[in-house]
Amino acid sequence: MASEKDIVYPKFIDGDIIFFLEKNVTQKQLLEKLSENLDKLNNFFSEGDGFYVLIKNPEMYSIVPKIGKLAKEKKLYLSGAYFEDLPEIKKKKKEFRLSGTNIYKKHVRSGQILDNPGDIIIFGNVNQGSEIRAGGSVIVFGKIKGTVRVGMTQHKNTFIVAAEMESPLVEICGIVLNNYAWPKGPVSIHYDNDQINVEPIEL
Repeated sequence: MASEKDIVYPKFIDGDIIFFLEKNVTQKQLLEKLSENLDKLNNFFSEGDGFYVLIKNPEMYSIVPKIGKLAKEKKLYLSGAYFEDLPEIKKKKKEFRLSGTNIYKKHVRSGQILDNPGDIIIFGNVNQGSEIRAGGSVIVFGKIKGTVRVGMTQHKNTFIVAAEMESPLVEICGIVLNNYAWPKGPVSIHYDNDQINVEPIEL
């Protein structure tokens, strides 16, 4: 039997929110947990936004219209459903689990500090003179010119993803990069085996 806490959980993959629905639980339990997850992310969604679900039990087709109805009640819509597993093209994309995540839909101003023991997603720019501090990872759909410190409490699978990186100082799991020559365009900075890997990506 799946843990009640983890029977439904969201991930951010390739620009989409996908809710994973585990096996060996009832439709009622899944719908209740999905509703709770949607409420927790209400500051992320705008009215009319869509989301996907991955239903790990391939025989639970009848839950799809119920999820569609739930989405409509939340003033959202169900963009699509996957069964058993994600398609290969999605599996190759970086994923970001959203539990314990703070989401900001605005620019981070100079002098401002954002601090979260979990992860942070920002839909905006991180301006020069500002600072981001995350226990986990950070995704920024904008340009980073401020300081970013991640992996302050969580070292496993910690990363920074940004649409554009111009930060003079990045710290990831205690390793500091000063005035690094960042690649142009979207970039991923990933901590792995006590090393920092910097690579251009598609975002």
